[in-house]
Amino acid sequence: MIPYDSNSAILQFDGNRMDLVIEYRNNIRGPYSLALQQILDKMRTTPLKGRFVILIKKPFKEFQLAQLSGIRGRNPEIVKGVIYKSIAEAEWDIFKRRWFLLTGIKVTVEDPKL
Repeated sequence: MIPYDSNSAILQFDGNRMDLVIEYRNNIRGPYSLALQQILDKMRTTPLKGRFVILIKKPFKEFQLAQLSGIRGRNPEIVKGVIYKSIAEAEWDIFKRRWFLLTGIKVTVEDPKL
């Protein structure tokens, strides 16, 4: 197995591209521009260990943030105190977290009215 090295990845992008963040915020379900789709693909193919995921607590009503262990058969670790009232709210938060992990730059775009 080849270890993931984010520094050697083919796709490099500028974490200051808040225009792409706004594009995602305004249309969480897509379709997306090529530049944003490439970033989302990169976010979704990072190593499983530590990857943020959404757990359903109450269908259609309540969702929980968790992180994968990267070990097959081990349950995700729940991030305490992070509960969402909609799937859109959860996806927006995870997008911001993944953006920061990939770029080291916090999303400065205001939250949508979810």
